[in-house]
Amino acid sequence: MQSLDNDSPITREWSWKISLLIAAVAVTLDVLIVQSPLVWLGIAGAAAVLAQFRSPISGLAIVVLSSGLANYSPFQTGALSRLYPGNLAVAIFILAWIARTRPWSLQSLFPANAIRGPLAGLAVLTPVSMVWSRLYPDREVVYSFPHSDVSWAMVQASQLALLAATICVPFAVAAGIKRWKDVETLVLTIGVVVALGTLLTAGALIFGFGGSYSILGATRGYWEQPWDASVEPLSALLLPFLYAGVLFGRRSLAHYGWFCLLLPVCLLGVVLTFSRATWLLAFCGLLLVSASWLRARVRPTYALLITVFVSGVIAVSGVTGFVAHFYNPDEVYGLERIYYYATALQLFATHPLVGVGAGNYQFFDRSYEGDAAGGIAHNQFLTVAAEMGIVGLGLLLWLVGAFLRIRRQLGVTGNRGDSQDWLKAAGSAFLVAWIIECFFQEAFFATAAAGGGMHVMTVITFPWIFLGILLAAMNLKQAAAPVES
Repeated sequence: MQSLDNDSPITREWSWKISLLIAAVAVTLDVLIVQSPLVWLGIAGAAAVLAQFRSPISGLAIVVLSSGLANYSPFQTGALSRLYPGNLAVAIFILAWIARTRPWSLQSLFPANAIRGPLAGLAVLTPVSMVWSRLYPDREVVYSFPHSDVSWAMVQASQLALLAATICVPFAVAAGIKRWKDVETLVLTIGVVVALGTLLTAGALIFGFGGSYSILGATRGYWEQPWDASVEPLSALLLPFLYAGVLFGRRSLAHYGWFCLLLPVCLLGVVLTFSRATWLLAFCGLLLVSASWLRARVRPTYALLITVFVSGVIAVSGVTGFVAHFYNPDEVYGLERIYYYATALQLFATHPLVGVGAGNYQFFDRSYEGDAAGGIAHNQFLTVAAEMGIVGLGLLLWLVGAFLRIRRQLGVTGNRGDSQDWLKAAGSAFLVAWIIECFFQEAFFATAAAGGGMHVMTVITFPWIFLGILLAAMNLKQAAAPVES
């Protein structure tokens, strides 16, 4: 038998053939990528669709990655320019969830829980407010766009689609999570998205690409379409989950090291946003998780002393004075939001019952403020009050109460044998931070007024995924509980 060493003719012959094959494949791929990028996008899209239907967790992974890192439309003009890969991923994920549900019924798709009631109420009120605005429009308001051919009907159809997708996401996520391991996998997947977004934002600051603007002399990387969703405000909402995993999950998390690695990267992402709202949300999340950890392990008196000591150190260090500059209206932008709030309050006062119609704030804002119009109120409570009146505001407050009810049900036990205390502490802090976010922007529901709403939908999807994780955790806990005889 002939030895196939490095100097043998057969080895040299195969090496030459393999080298030629590699070169041919490389040239072919290069030509195809340059000449036919849409073909490769189609192949990638087909693979993503197959992954969506393969399993709920793989489908969620596609949603997370596409919403966070592929948030860019390849089309420059037309209706498709408002459609992002994340939107398609969310739609396919919901369709796969509906197809997997057996037996199919509204009860099986939307099982009874704390959020079903208020979400059902908002689902009914939204089209009612739209019809009401059609029947009784404001004669002084032009329900159209001066520089776009998008119709009023298209705006309302988009608003309904956004609301329907939002309502479905937490139920679809909760139905797809069958094991505690799935919870950990999903949180880490979102952590990877934030880490990559943080690195890209850091690259924008260092090398000056991606677009930027300055706030208080600090250059803030601003990606407009592709990358900002993976850093702001997602980094602040993810932070409680990573931080709680580090504090509580050393013995219970299978991938504890990844939580420790992703936590500082997520903190860096929060800092690089240069967003006052994001900083505040991150601080609240860290504070609440720390309080849960202290309450579970330290006597209340000691915990109070530690809190007073840390607060004193922060006050003496001068950090508060530095941070105060970022909230000084004489030095930063953002004061114009007061006018948006005033417009929303005016609309609520003049249309108190069912508002001016879901998605219609932008038309009134443009009529009242002209070129200075913001299009959205930058406050979830004021937006709902203006667009759906006292009835809508009541339903929204009911939803907030449902979130607080879930938070109470999550309560950290402090028992070292409870392997899910990390998730309870994280979920409790996350829900509070999410509610606080509503005072700065439309954090619960995407509005068609914000760039068509399609880009905003990919950002808002993440907190609803977190909510679905908490609902799944409650289901898993209930299924594992011993049945009383």
